[in-house]
Amino acid sequence: MSVTTHQTLDTEYNADCVEWCPLSGYQDILLCGTYQLQQQESTESAGEQTRVGCLYMYSLDTQSGVPTLQQCTRLDMPGVLDIKWSCEPVQGHPTFALVNSIGELQLYKLGSNKAVSIETKAELSPHSLGLSLEWNNLTGHSEDLQIVSSDSSGHVHVHQLGGASLDTIDTWKAHDYEAWISAFNQANTQLVFTGGDDCRLKGWDLRAGTASPVFNSKRHTMGVCSIQSNPIEPHMLATGSYDEHLLVWDTRQMKSPTQEVDLGGGVWRVKWEPNTARYILTATMYNGFHVLDMTGESCSIASHYSEHQSIGYGADWCRLPSKMMDFHGKQFTASASTEELQLECSNTRVKREHCQNVISTCSFYDHLLKLWTFSDCTENTE
Repeated sequence: MSVTTHQTLDTEYNADCVEWCPLSGYQDILLCGTYQLQQQESTESAGEQTRVGCLYMYSLDTQSGVPTLQQCTRLDMPGVLDIKWSCEPVQGHPTFALVNSIGELQLYKLGSNKAVSIETKAELSPHSLGLSLEWNNLTGHSEDLQIVSSDSSGHVHVHQLGGASLDTIDTWKAHDYEAWISAFNQANTQLVFTGGDDCRLKGWDLRAGTASPVFNSKRHTMGVCSIQSNPIEPHMLATGSYDEHLLVWDTRQMKSPTQEVDLGGGVWRVKWEPNTARYILTATMYNGFHVLDMTGESCSIASHYSEHQSIGYGADWCRLPSKMMDFHGKQFTASASTEELQLECSNTRVKREHCQNVISTCSFYDHLLKLWTFSDCTENTE
């Protein structure tokens, strides 16, 4: 396994989230969100905390043979803490949502020439920071588009997209402290998972009401800050915590995890590789970023990316199909089956970085965004 860094960008403010667009025709688009606590100029306002930020949009250029990000848009706004794309167009447009430092859930669309415009917004809890969000269509089409979000007051919210508005479906107090993460069970989006600073991983059934959780796990020993369903086998769930452990669960039996690995740093974000789910990418806070191989009976570390010098918060896989050429000129794409890739990688005549994935990561206090590739093939000779 090998990694190659292709580009490093300064985001000016502290960088905390990156998201590649999953939609065909727009998979070259990367969003990066930042926020920074603004210094107060007078003692009169010392009790107020203002977090400023910006949203960057980049386009990936691969014409030179080396992936490079080109900045398209910068939008100044309150601090951005999480971003997620809808995995299907909304009213014919690529659409993403974000949560920010003034407790808002905002919806944006890409128009002609990939221009970014805000569509609508909804308020979360008063005097809170929006911390996380997820759409209910990670694994396919949804008849009723919904977004689950969480905030620093411990509340979780479910909104349904109705025309040009975000209609509140439910709001409830899910955790005693910050609700760091919220996500749908993508195998059954009537179920919602949440994780909080109270060290609890909880499940909620929207059909039964949210007065109490359907399960309440204490398996993590510190705050739970990342949750994502497997996009290929949505009954598989990955969770991460400040306790430095990544856990993999079968959502049909949540008494105990099926796999566990200690990553030596708080697991702030987990991202399954979207095409085959063979790997998990983690933002591992004070221990860089990891790529985990999920193909065996127990997950193993395939690569440790340590080129950031500050807290690793944002990480994502590019969905853009990349041509992978063997020595004889046969082409594959990133959407090729695992069997095809494994067969091709087993050939004795394979070019270096033949089976590569483009990844973006960002880190906080050094405000850096990096573009790199992870390759699961190495150079061989006959």
